[in-house]
Amino acid sequence: MVAAHNEAVLEYYRHLRVQMYTIKADDTLINPTRNATNVDINTIVSTDINKTGALPKELVLFVGAKVMLRSNINVETGLVNGAIGTISEIIWPYFRRDQMYDTDIPSVRVDFGRDGIHLIQPRSVQFPALRNYGTIERRMLPLILCWACTAHEMQGCTVDYAVVHLGSELFTKGQAYVALSRVRSLDGLRIDELDCSKLTGKTPCNEDAIKEMERMRQYQMYRAP
Repeated sequence: MVAAHNEAVLEYYRHLRVQMYTIKADDTLINPTRNATNVDINTIVSTDINKTGALPKELVLFVGAKVMLRSNINVETGLVNGAIGTISEIIWPYFRRDQMYDTDIPSVRVDFGRDGIHLIQPRSVQFPALRNYGTIERRMLPLILCWACTAHEMQGCTVDYAVVHLGSELFTKGQAYVALSRVRSLDGLRIDELDCSKLTGKTPCNEDAIKEMERMRQYQMYRAP
């Protein structure tokens, strides 16, 4: 559902003929443990972003695109995994005004709202190649398109507005709580679909969590001077 929604929004912007750029990750096989002379590197790299250091293989960028940060860059400034913002500027290598080569990986300025506008640059990560070929080093922007995302991806994040889907797809304890508690106030919350049986049936609330919340309410919190 999340992927379908993101693709639908992307198609909407394509229909508007917004200038878009397709960015491809730069993958390199390092420290090979087998002869890979005639091996297509794409065949030994996982397509699961969770197995590639959270860096995507490909990313469509344009000014105005909603994106999610997939790496912890600076906790103090709010640049953490799951932070959501809007691309305000694309900066190409060597001060070019446009993309010249398919291999160009730009830096981007992202408006994270209350956390400000920050420059996000390409990062390099290493992860195991498939079929024991060694190690892959991937260089790519630590971003994914994010007009919609899962509750799991939003853990720890707070937003002003959210449309929450609480349908039959809920499958574990705490999912509804995580989704509903992302907004700062009820005024910013809209529930798109609600399956009440998922809230009281096989996935009941965690009694230990409720007790802990009640315990914490007994203490008055003080802000450090």
